[in-house]
Amino acid sequence: MSLEVLLIPLGIAAYAAWRESSSTDLCEKCKSTRITDQSLLVAAVEALGAMGIVVQDGRVTGRIAANTFTFQRVGEVYLGRIDGADDAVTSDFLTHLEARVGSIVQAKNVDIIRQRAAEMGMILVEQTATDGSVQLVFEEARA
Repeated sequence: MSLEVLLIPLGIAAYAAWRESSSTDLCEKCKSTRITDQSLLVAAVEALGAMGIVVQDGRVTGRIAANTFTFQRVGEVYLGRIDGADDAVTSDFLTHLEARVGSIVQAKNVDIIRQRAAEMGMILVEQTATDGSVQLVFEEARA
């Protein structure tokens, strides 16, 4: 085995790593989220009142109130920030955003369960607690 066979792939990998680390396209000062789905991210920022949302090449931008925001997909998750704001503002925004994502996912799952209950001839009774959690009770449909 020649040394060139080893050096060429190593050189290519090193160059790719250097290029990514010096890229200006990465989201500077962004904080990690648990959001992996772009459509869910867009739905959540819309639910929070965002306007002018632009989705392009793994990046989601827009404005909410007087602030602009940026999300960039890095690996499997989105990193996000409030542009030009300090870390506390970004952290608060991301906390509210992830809570909204949770309620959107919860509502979608309740709809799926409601459809399946109807298919089985049952009625789904939904009870929402003050903390926002949902308790589901299945009852037989009376004919």
